[in-house]
Amino acid sequence: MKGYGSPDASATDSVAHLSMRKRSVRYATFRFLGVLGLVLVIAGCGGAATTTPSEQPTSTTPAATSTTTTAPSPLAITSSIADGTNLTTPTAWIATVTGQSAVSPVDRVEFLIDGDLMWVEQNLPYSFNDDGNLFVPSVLDPGSHLLSIDVYTSSGVAATSEANVTTTRPSVPAELEGKGFKHQAPEQQCATCDVPDGVWRIEFGADGVIRFDDPLGGKGTEAFEATSDGVLTLYGPTSWIVPEEARGGFCDPNGIATMNWQISGADLILSASGTDDPCPGRAGVFTGTYQPSS
Repeated sequence: MKGYGSPDASATDSVAHLSMRKRSVRYATFRFLGVLGLVLVIAGCGGAATTTPSEQPTSTTPAATSTTTTAPSPLAITSSIADGTNLTTPTAWIATVTGQSAVSPVDRVEFLIDGDLMWVEQNLPYSFNDDGNLFVPSVLDPGSHLLSIDVYTSSGVAATSEANVTTTRPSVPAELEGKGFKHQAPEQQCATCDVPDGVWRIEFGADGVIRFDDPLGGKGTEAFEATSDGVLTLYGPTSWIVPEEARGGFCDPNGIATMNWQISGADLILSASGTDDPCPGRAGVFTGTYQPSS
């Protein structure tokens, strides 16, 4: 017996069938919409898949580094006497070397005058005429000269410096030029003096060099300038113009000293000028009365 509102079996089957079709349609519709949405997302992104920050690809290639290498400076040498200098008085001639290295140190420095080798130094400071002594231009003929310095390293690398200079020769008073004198040097009174007692002989050259013989037969030189008003300036040895056995001076270095000179009859009198000689041994030898030497 059918109640009110209770469908019969056929009606129930039809409803069930219809309900299944509706669910199928809805499921198909949902799948279609899902696929359509995915297509639209891909199209909107240009067809490329997106990743989250945690999914970003990482590179295993290390970052390139940049290094700067400084090339070593080339070997060079500089002279303390500049090109074009007019040399009128004794002056220091010193070489400054740059660009040498620990694996290629300086072997030697050569000083040349007009192409002739005059002095060789192997240790700092690279000074012509030995440490603390001066280059005496009056030794050269007045006029133009070429001063050159060559440096050589232990590996054979070389560099050169050149200076064209002009030299002059101060005149020597006639009372002294070419004249020889002798005197008995007193016993030295200073603890650092190491000069022999006895007769010393000196001769004043036109080239501004005093050449002397000591009591033991040794020889030496002393650069000088003398003025007609009785001033005598001593500049130290000129070791580069004499044999090796005659090189060196009274002190190391000698320094510059000023004395007074005068002629009394035939004798030469040398006296202190009131300033202390930085080389006491030299002062002790030169001070005194000299007689003409035969």
